[in-house]
Amino acid sequence: MVYKEVMHSARPGSPRHWLVAAGAAMLMIGASFMFLSFSLVNPPLAESLGVGLSQVMLYNSIMALAGAVSMTVLAPWALARFGARTLVIVGGAWTAAVLFAFSFATSLAMLYVLALLMGASFSLCTNLAASVLVNSWFESYRGTVLGAVFAVSGLGGVSMGFVMPQVVASGGWQMGFRLLAVLLGTLTIVPGILLIRSTPEEVGLLPFGATTTGEAEDGEAHVVVPGVPRATAFRTSQFIALLAAIILVVGVHAMQQHLAPLLTERGVSLATAGTLISLLSFASIFGTTAMGALNDRVSTLVALWVALAFQLVSLIGFSLSYGFLPLAASIVLFAFGAAMPLVLVPILVMLVFGLRDYAAILGPTMAAGPVGMALGTPLWGLAYDRTGSYTSGLVTAAGVTVVAAVLLTWVVRTAPGLRARVARDLDQGYGAD
Repeated sequence: MVYKEVMHSARPGSPRHWLVAAGAAMLMIGASFMFLSFSLVNPPLAESLGVGLSQVMLYNSIMALAGAVSMTVLAPWALARFGARTLVIVGGAWTAAVLFAFSFATSLAMLYVLALLMGASFSLCTNLAASVLVNSWFESYRGTVLGAVFAVSGLGGVSMGFVMPQVVASGGWQMGFRLLAVLLGTLTIVPGILLIRSTPEEVGLLPFGATTTGEAEDGEAHVVVPGVPRATAFRTSQFIALLAAIILVVGVHAMQQHLAPLLTERGVSLATAGTLISLLSFASIFGTTAMGALNDRVSTLVALWVALAFQLVSLIGFSLSYGFLPLAASIVLFAFGAAMPLVLVPILVMLVFGLRDYAAILGPTMAAGPVGMALGTPLWGLAYDRTGSYTSGLVTAAGVTVVAAVLLTWVVRTAPGLRARVARDLDQGYGAD
């Protein structure tokens, strides 16, 4: 069969591309609002159940670990079988229903079971779905669009800081969970129905900025999809190092579950701590946008270095800070560092392993985030319990950040060689980017 090359481009500024991006942003607003709300509902929940806060917070770890298993086992199959749109609608409805059930929790056992059920769907219909949608619909400016989508999630955190304290104060933790149920259901089901489509091919489009080559003269398409097969990817040192780095980075970011006591320890009132947490969400809007743009305009590796440098400086700043202004400066720096997993992990998977089995590799890779959160949350608490201060945790986290930076640098720099070697072994006929 003889092939000739033809070129097709997605229409610049096609409304459908931007509608999907808007839908993905709505998913992330819901995810951010819910994630930061736990620090407000957990204390009154623990008091209502007559147990310690650490016992209640265990459900957050259970939810995170269930999400890790779900993204590793369920996500690749569900995305291939049903597509991202169905995952968003069904997963959003399920998550909203479980959140509503949380408002009737009467025991730790019930709390843990509900956490297991919600963890199976929450990350799939929000973070994972948003990443897959942007990577499916955008080839050009992928980092910028990812950054913008995740930047908008900061609006969820900002609004949470103003809305949830009043809701919990007036209606208790029960009303807080019911609000979360309505909000998350609205921000997943509605965009899933009205805005989102799983792939551009479903509506006769290509990814924004994409070209396709290799249409046969007899009308059959011949498309070579470059990349590392998932079975091969999972056995590489790069995959193991990438997972380890993500676990370390997100373990540091678990500090967000302890921000209120950490900030009050350093000289501000609880109300002022709430203001600083809202500042974190507001600053993250600019942080995620900047990291995405830096990825597109310079390189992924430079974006990684900048994000982790901000994180390192912020941790040192927290350990030395006392009072509102120094803490506010550290909060802003931390917001730029916290953008790394949100924006750059999906891009890293594409960079290292290619397009071939992208969704199947992305799920297990993103699962490292919930694992890091599940491990980091109690470790931050342990650091405080053992020393009576968060300072030792901050110093340790700074060292962990350096280790993560070394691992990610090695992964990125060895990625071209990995892809070239796989290409030769499989005779894929493409070179490493």
